[in-house]
Amino acid sequence: MRLRTLTSSLLALALVITGPAAASATGLGSAHAPTDSQVAETGELTLLATTDVHGHVLNWDYFANKPYPAGEELGMSRASTLIKGVREDKGAESVLLVDNGDTIQGNPLAYYYAKQEPITTSGQTHPLAKTYNHLGYDAQVVGNHEFNYGLDLLATYSDQVDFPLLGANVIDDADGQTHLDPYALVDKQVDGETITVGVLGVTTPGSRIWDKNNLSGKVHFDDPVETAQKYVPEMKQKGADVIVVLSHSGKDPKGQNWDPDRLQENVSTSVAQVPGIDVLVAGHTHQNEPSQVVTRDDGSQVLITQPNYWARSVSEVGLPINLDTHHVDWGEAEPHADALAAQGEVTEDQEIKDLVEEQHRTTIDYVNTKIGSVTETLSAKTSYYEDTAILDFISHVQTETVEEGLKGTDYDDLPVISQASPFSRTAEFPAGDITIRDVAGLYVYDNTLAGVEINGAQLRDYLEYSARYFKQTEEGAEFDPVDGTNAIDEVSESPIPDYNYDALAGIDYDINVSKPIGERIENLKQADGSEIGDTDRFILAINNYRQSGGGGYPVDGLKEVYNEQVEVRQALIDWAEEKQIVDPADFFDENWQVVTSSRSPGGDDDDSTDSEDSDSSGEVTAEADSNGSDGAESDAGATSDSSGSGSSGSADGEDNAGEATSENDDSANSASDGNAEGGEADDSAAGAGGGADLPRTGLELAASIGIAAAIIALGTALVYFSRRRRR
Repeated sequence: MRLRTLTSSLLALALVITGPAAASATGLGSAHAPTDSQVAETGELTLLATTDVHGHVLNWDYFANKPYPAGEELGMSRASTLIKGVREDKGAESVLLVDNGDTIQGNPLAYYYAKQEPITTSGQTHPLAKTYNHLGYDAQVVGNHEFNYGLDLLATYSDQVDFPLLGANVIDDADGQTHLDPYALVDKQVDGETITVGVLGVTTPGSRIWDKNNLSGKVHFDDPVETAQKYVPEMKQKGADVIVVLSHSGKDPKGQNWDPDRLQENVSTSVAQVPGIDVLVAGHTHQNEPSQVVTRDDGSQVLITQPNYWARSVSEVGLPINLDTHHVDWGEAEPHADALAAQGEVTEDQEIKDLVEEQHRTTIDYVNTKIGSVTETLSAKTSYYEDTAILDFISHVQTETVEEGLKGTDYDDLPVISQASPFSRTAEFPAGDITIRDVAGLYVYDNTLAGVEINGAQLRDYLEYSARYFKQTEEGAEFDPVDGTNAIDEVSESPIPDYNYDALAGIDYDINVSKPIGERIENLKQADGSEIGDTDRFILAINNYRQSGGGGYPVDGLKEVYNEQVEVRQALIDWAEEKQIVDPADFFDENWQVVTSSRSPGGDDDDSTDSEDSDSSGEVTAEADSNGSDGAESDAGATSDSSGSGSSGSADGEDNAGEATSENDDSANSASDGNAEGGEADDSAAGAGGGADLPRTGLELAASIGIAAAIIALGTALVYFSRRRRR
């Protein structure tokens, strides 16, 4: 009796473990199992997506004047091979191809046809428009960098492409209407059925800050989440069976609560929470995050995919379409996206290469134009932790430009100081001839120059904010730049990218990294050695990204006194062409240093302190990591940009050209910009949709029944041996 009871209990336990599928296999509960006739037929709609291409049509590094190395290949010519392969395999009529923005800015090819031979006047078709038209894109959303060259160039590009350029939350100031199409309804064929896909485009509102000189008084930005809440129901009402959102915005940072009044930079996770969305394509932060499942409060699921930037990958999503309802029906399958990588054996599409060959060659000739010579090799390798001549070159030109612009004004007698950031650790001016590409490799962003008034107290706050970039080090210890930089930003919970660190020229100061954040700037002095007081006045030469708050710097309220829309990169080129000789003796001033203990006022410690160890100041001695962050200004912003930004940690910090090129980004603030690869989605989120753990295949079913049988056999054996022991 006990054996029969125990056996029954074990069988019940096995059924609990293996679930309804096993019960059906044993005949238990079969009355409730669906029959084949009750299962709707399904077909597959394939989504292919790119993001943050930033002008990279070909696998060519214009700064290095050669292809990207093996294992690091990229570009739309390779993405085209992947896209054509999927269309051939799946059937072109069932493939939806979309782009998530930041397309027409970010490398010399894109720059040339925006500034040197602008498409607005030359009559040429933008090389990215040629490429995307040839590939037959169905829709694209504007990224923040689409606004870098002004609305006229954006309008010309929009006229040149054969597909809708979307921006549902970009609003005209004049009439309150959308500046671009908010969405598109695209028909695709799946197993003979017409499936209407609603494609909505939203972009990060950070552009209102980063490109205010181009956009102020012309357009403004609504919150992306509220925009999606408005248009998703409208698209469904107009016949959309499937909803895809192109969101040029990073995922919500940890700890961030969505607040529509703040017009936050990175809100893609919050956008995905809007009911009715099937797939969201994220971007802006230059993260490689191909697949994440978000479960809404009602239990429904949405897939977020973020392709790798610079056309390093194409996201592929197979959407199961219920042919009765025409809607996405994942059933018990886990929503998933694959990253089709452009590296390795993938070949470049010769048709794309031929399409842009002439413009590519024109760009190569341009960037290899000699502009002067340099007396000795200048390297940016260590610029992220020590004062270098090549960074001072930037500040010297910026200072001279602003000083010249202020002559005869009320600010003529104020000292001009300058900020510069280490955008690239690999930039170098080789001894001898230098070219435009040498300068472009140093200054990778399309920033313009401004001048703002700043007092001593504000200046100290600015420097303290910049010094967050360093990790706190034990007092008196040797500073290690490899482990002591790129500290974690407490807000974005991501490393602070190099492009969000500013070095200032025209004043002297120490950065004591043994002190906590906010207490690190010591020996802050004028160039003549006098102490800087809180009310002392200066003019700070500053790029437009930083002036607008990119990277989160405390610049709000600083009065602009100079802005002639001079491009910083072009100013550097013009200076070298005019002087012909770039000699660091003319501009290099080692005015700041990283230390791990306080130094006595007056500069270097007195020679009388011979008994003190020569390294007691804790000055930097470690070698730089040549593989350091070349992030995207993110838009990552920083950037991301990386945010940061660009942005954000953004990313879109200055997210991109080396932006890894995006400001901001994106998270230019964030991030972002920048190059860190994102991981897979959290399993707890991915499997929260209900039923994801049930056996779905014959092999899984057999395994489940086997487990149940093993449990029963084990229980029987235990009872048998238990009785023998009692005997």
